[in-house]
Amino acid sequence: MNALEPELNETKREQQERSEPQTDLQVETPPSLPEIKKSEDEFVSSGLIVGKSHESESDVHQYPAEVSYSCLLIPRFPDHHLAGDITEDLMEWMKEICISYSWRLDTIVVRPGYLHWMLTVPLTENPARVMRLVRQHTSEKIFNDYPRFKRQNMSGDFWAPGFYIAPGNQPLSLENISNFTLTIRKQQGIF
Repeated sequence: MNALEPELNETKREQQERSEPQTDLQVETPPSLPEIKKSEDEFVSSGLIVGKSHESESDVHQYPAEVSYSCLLIPRFPDHHLAGDITEDLMEWMKEICISYSWRLDTIVVRPGYLHWMLTVPLTENPARVMRLVRQHTSEKIFNDYPRFKRQNMSGDFWAPGFYIAPGNQPLSLENISNFTLTIRKQQGIF
C-alpha cells in the first residue's frame, strides 16, 4: 500500500457522490424495531430507516394491495340452525381459516339461519376460491364435530348451493340476506 492510495480512494468516492442522484433515503441497520413514525419524512420499519425521495407524489402511483368482501352462506337444510356450541366453533374455525390463508377476518356474525362475515384478502385472491375454501373447511369441521347434521345431509357440503359475496366492508342488509335466502330456497325447491 503506498501513500497515494488513500487519496485515490477519496477522489473516487467524491466522483461517485457527484454522479449519483441525491435523495433523502438513508439505510441503517439498528436492532429490529416495530414500524414507528420518526418524522414526516422518515419511518423505521424492520430495522431500516426509509425517507421520502424527491419525486413528486403525483409521479408515484400506488394501488391497494388488499380488497375487502362481505360474504354470506346459509345452511343447506332450513332446520340446521347455527345455534348453541356451533356458533362459538364457527367463529373460531373462521379465524383459523383466515390466518391459514393470510386473510384478515374483520367481522363475523353467526345467526341461526346464516353465517355472515367480512374479510380482507390480498388483491390477487379470487373471491370464488375464498368461498370454496371456507365452505370446504367449515363443512368438514361441522360434520366431524356435529354428526347430527351429517345424518340428513349426504352431500358433504353443509352449506346451501350458491353464496353471496359483495366487494366492500359494509355488512349486508337484512333485506339482502332475506332475499338471498328466499332465492336459494326457491332454487332448492323448498319454498
